Amino acid sequence: MQKKIVIDTNVFIDIFNAGKHGRLRDPFRRVAFLTHPVLHELWMGARGRREIRHLTAFQTEFIKLKRLLIPTMSTFIAIGQASRRLRSSGKLDPTLPAHYNDISIAVLARQAGATLITRNTRDFKVIRTVLDFEFESP
Repeated sequence: MQKKIVIDTNVFIDIFNAGKHGRLRDPFRRVAFLTHPVLHELWMGARGRREIRHLTAFQTEFIKLKRLLIPTMSTFIAIGQASRRLRSSGKLDPTLPAHYNDISIAVLARQAGATLITRNTRDFKVIRTVLDFEFESP
């Protein structure tokens, strides 16, 4: 059975820039999904025509495959609830948009029934204290 995965921005950057994590590209073992916050972070970092062309083709494939994850209504609510719980516990700085993006990525991975693949295990361990989702290092 194919494992569903959501790949975090830092892992995509490794793949694009250094050709790392080849095992994640096996279409017979894994089905990759792209979350909208990861796509937005990739767009924020895109420089030059070549990167823009690559990212345009990249997002188009996920859209055609219907694997671009956007929040359902219940996912929007879960993102807000997890953010509140983390802020209440002192584990979230509401002025850092990266924290909100990470929470959104975690909830979207859960929405898809996917495992998040990230190098940012420290922050996602904190998020997992208030939200049930799976993640692992590449």
